Amino acid sequence: MKINWNHILATSLWLAALASASAQTSFTKVTTGAIATDESQFTGGVWADFENRGLLDLFVCDYGGLNVLYRNNGGGTFTKISHGDPVQDTGYHVWPAAADYGNDGCVDLLVSAGAGAPTAQRNMLYHNNGDGTFTPISGGGVSSVLGFFNACAVADYDNDGSVDLFIPNEGDPYDSGGPSLLFHNNGDATFTRVLSGSIVTDIVANTSVSWADYDNDGFMDAIIMNEFSDGQNFLYHNNRDGTFTRILTNSVATDPWPSGAWGGAWGDYDNGGLLDLFVTGMDGGNRLYHNNGNGLFTNVTSGPMLLPPPGGGSRACAWGDYDNDGYLDLIVCGYNATNQFFHNNGDGTFTQVIGDAPVTEGNPGIYCNACGWVDYDNDGCLDLFVTRVSDSGALVSNLLYHNNGSTNAWLEVKLVGQASNRSAIGAKVRVHATIRGKTFWQMREVSSGGGRWINPLVAHFGLGDATNVDTLRIEWPSGIVQTLSNIAPRQILTIVEHQVPGPEAPPSFTAVSPSSNGSLNLSVKGDSGLLYVLEGSTNLVKWVWLQARSNAMGTVQFTDLHASNYPNRFYRVSIP
Repeated sequence: MKINWNHILATSLWLAALASASAQTSFTKVTTGAIATDESQFTGGVWADFENRGLLDLFVCDYGGLNVLYRNNGGGTFTKISHGDPVQDTGYHVWPAAADYGNDGCVDLLVSAGAGAPTAQRNMLYHNNGDGTFTPISGGGVSSVLGFFNACAVADYDNDGSVDLFIPNEGDPYDSGGPSLLFHNNGDATFTRVLSGSIVTDIVANTSVSWADYDNDGFMDAIIMNEFSDGQNFLYHNNRDGTFTRILTNSVATDPWPSGAWGGAWGDYDNGGLLDLFVTGMDGGNRLYHNNGNGLFTNVTSGPMLLPPPGGGSRACAWGDYDNDGYLDLIVCGYNATNQFFHNNGDGTFTQVIGDAPVTEGNPGIYCNACGWVDYDNDGCLDLFVTRVSDSGALVSNLLYHNNGSTNAWLEVKLVGQASNRSAIGAKVRVHATIRGKTFWQMREVSSGGGRWINPLVAHFGLGDATNVDTLRIEWPSGIVQTLSNIAPRQILTIVEHQVPGPEAPPSFTAVSPSSNGSLNLSVKGDSGLLYVLEGSTNLVKWVWLQARSNAMGTVQFTDLHASNYPNRFYRVSIP
């Protein structure tokens, strides 16, 4: 057999470069400040820029006590907010999800509650007032249903430009299962509960839900993690008409879980352009599902990330390129065991990282309930946050690890939807760059996490030694596609949704007519083949997003269903 020494040498050099890049990155456990020293029973959390200051704040749910909100001061420090909603609300809070459900430019909060509580609880929806305060919202039925609910998530499942709310049900008695709650956003900051379809009628002990467009058809699908022993997870495909079909024909939906599944995170770990799925098991091991691109998945059968941690099980997980080498790495948080950390080797395999700060934590009787990667100090390097609770009810602190950085380049992209939902949830961001001599695409889908996976509304990319991004492509939920070229790395880039019209004719109202139910019908004339956005106002100062419509034939129709609710109502139309 002839040995190709040149191939072996090149491979060795590539592996050495990869190992060197990984070795440059280390973490320091944060031990000062309220985030690191507060003790309670912390369940889920979310990072979001609640005050539009370019800094990610942190909201954490407290099981059986007060929620906590930490305002990011910049420079790596935080101020704990101790008054007002939602931090003074008591209850068995389980999980928050963040999104701008009213499309007014301020990120709001959904908080699910009840799992494991002695009595049924109410979920809460908080409207962001735009000044650092929140107001609880009682309309739309979101907070009117009592139950034992678990980790919630948000998505614009029908791509109408407004995010909808999904709240899984763990059931009563504990782990008995129940129907989930789905609230459709009416486009005017009100909601209607969806009562039909398997996604809200199936009985499952729902530990969490995670949304993702796994088949790249432009509509977000959902997976519900099932805590029933020897049960299967529930995978729902979006039919693109506001309904879902439960999938029963691939491994994601048919694999049994001996002790139940718990957390799940979507991520394109092999840069194949499709979202793969990692799922944690309570004590029977984990699973990695590789997306085949035809609506099916391959169950990966080897790798250190599949084994349960010694002496316990796995609870939460999250993808993130912590060393900025262009490949997503994986954190798996332990149940009654230490956390586990896996470095992506860039060839579809992983190496377990031993001895670094994030994997030295773990005690009997304490489990990590949620985890996520976040660049909280805007230095381009992903830090790690973990929430913790104890079996005994003893008070414990959360874990925050600061990434000490590396020499690798990076890019962070924040999106502002116009025709799409303002938070851009469901948008796909793709970058094309040459890293260590290899040219390839990376893809991130904007989401607020779910599946006990904390994910800020920011697309983070590691770029290694790349000197620029050749192409940045954004596929918005509205169908608009934006492409930018020659983007410099090492920056946080904010991009507003925009379409490129031809010779633009300014849109103009051509007819206004009231209907018998108090709504108002409007007809607007302008360039055809574009998306038009309708906004409403009561004072000509503050404008609220109402609807987006396609102007296929030169005239587009809008209807404001709640026009009669206001003493004065003004309208404007724009082309994003």
